[in-house]
Amino acid sequence: MADDSGQATAGSFFRHPSSAGSVLVMILWMLVLISFLVGQYLAHNREKADIAQNAWTAFRQRQAASSVVQLFSTDAWPLPAGTGTDGHWFRLFPDDTQLWVRVDGEGQRVNLNTAADGEIKQKLSLMMGDKFQREADAVSDCILDWRDTDSLTRMQGAEEKDYQAKGLTYRPANGPFNVMSELLLVMGVTPELFWGDPVELIATDLSRYYVQSGNEAQTQVPKTLSEGFTIYPAESKRISLLVPGSETGYLYMNIFMAKEFGRFAVVDSLQFMGVAETGFDRLVELKSEARGLGARGKKRS
Repeated sequence: MADDSGQATAGSFFRHPSSAGSVLVMILWMLVLISFLVGQYLAHNREKADIAQNAWTAFRQRQAASSVVQLFSTDAWPLPAGTGTDGHWFRLFPDDTQLWVRVDGEGQRVNLNTAADGEIKQKLSLMMGDKFQREADAVSDCILDWRDTDSLTRMQGAEEKDYQAKGLTYRPANGPFNVMSELLLVMGVTPELFWGDPVELIATDLSRYYVQSGNEAQTQVPKTLSEGFTIYPAESKRISLLVPGSETGYLYMNIFMAKEFGRFAVVDSLQFMGVAETGFDRLVELKSEARGLGARGKKRS
């Protein structure tokens, strides 16, 4: 009995640590599972919070852009004298949202629907520079093939068969452009060629305060199709908006307005999202320096 009792006691002694270990492992696994579920819950809530914050930020930005459009819906200039009246970029803060704004007319741009073939070719040639004359000829021929009414293909142009060969599901309009974004459908026109870098566009414009040629700043040749061309009458108004994001992202918009019943109304709008390579601090610095030079009434030669 004693031996049997002793053996039973020894057996219990050796089994208990194993049972305790199993329970401990189970508890650890439960803790891991609970930690995982809590982490997933927190991550889900953070994701929902980020989505809500981004949606709210986007809503505020669009409301700010809408406020700017309303601000410039009349002939009278609504801002203090010297603020953007010369077509330069400037900053506004509607509802504490930072916007870079430029308001100018379409008369300084080449009209894709009414300009002669040679004028469009010349503009593209200047825009793309000596190193890209072949590409400039091809793009201009494709634009002209798009707007003309025939199906004859120019030397470097494109007609319906060429679009089909590229697997595209549309063909040239063989008529005038109806909206500016239609230009993006033309063969050879890339988003980079159409939009360029809006941040660099603003920086170049602000830097013109440092350049003097006689009494006038040197004329800058547009580097993009959206800047150099239009389809709207000369008396139309264009509002360009750049909305910086929380880091280096931005929203860029072109809003076109035409006179209707004594006020300007939106007839077309374009937008795209991009990333600034150098951020927006440089623009603020250039704006401050330009303002300082303007206040002193002189520019660097």
